[in-house]
Amino acid sequence: MKKILLVLFFGICFFHFEGFSQKLEHDWENYVVSIKDKPVSINVDLGLKPAVPVIDLPLVIIVRLKLKQPNAFGMPEQDELGQLDLLEEKLVASLSRGQGALYVGRFTQRGIREFYFYTNDTLGYRGTIYSAFEVFSQYEWLAQAKKDQDWQNYLSVLYPSASEKLMIDGRRKLAIYQSKNVNLTKVSISHFFEFAKEDACKKFLQSEVCSKFTVNQLFKKPDGSAFSLVLYVSTTVNREWLEKTIPVLFSESKKHGGLYKGWEIDQ
Repeated sequence: MKKILLVLFFGICFFHFEGFSQKLEHDWENYVVSIKDKPVSINVDLGLKPAVPVIDLPLVIIVRLKLKQPNAFGMPEQDELGQLDLLEEKLVASLSRGQGALYVGRFTQRGIREFYFYTNDTLGYRGTIYSAFEVFSQYEWLAQAKKDQDWQNYLSVLYPSASEKLMIDGRRKLAIYQSKNVNLTKVSISHFFEFAKEDACKKFLQSEVCSKFTVNQLFKKPDGSAFSLVLYVSTTVNREWLEKTIPVLFSESKKHGGLYKGWEIDQ
């Protein structure tokens, strides 16, 4: 009787997970950051963020492997990528089927790659992973499972920082404009900021960073909670502009207690 109840319980959990997974809008993104002058490549499902933490998936399974042929930057060589992709697919399928686990992302750095899964059942997870690696015996691997009710591994290890998220959004926006053959030479750009105090906003405007911009709008939000600032500039928009402009505006506004919220091409 107990065995029947146990099977029914895990069956209900699995179907609940299946229903939850189908409701998610997955949004995978790969980005690279630098830590101690070494690149870290991160692949993460950004679409999970609105639902995090998922209370029904309080356990994280982390699988770590050593790359066979890392280059000087600790990244896999081209001829190893195919095997790594196949292994990833096998791990995702096996842990999804065996533990009802949700794959949320991975990172690669210094010759290692780590995969992250969230689940409510870690019973037998090592056996599941061992089976997935059977046809990839050339890889050394380790695995652990632990509580992570707040999903800190997803939020702190994989999910981009506020500044990096702005860069991701900027690259996507730029790609959309380019796909539509929009002329991005000398276009009017509006940059949007928010400050808790007006004097902090004015100090930001006095900084050298703002010298090439024109104030388009500065007003108090209707609810009185903050001040909104819009800066205007005419410039050529491309990848180089994005990488030189966005981090500077983010860090300088943050220094003055503000928040850089992004940019738009004026229509």
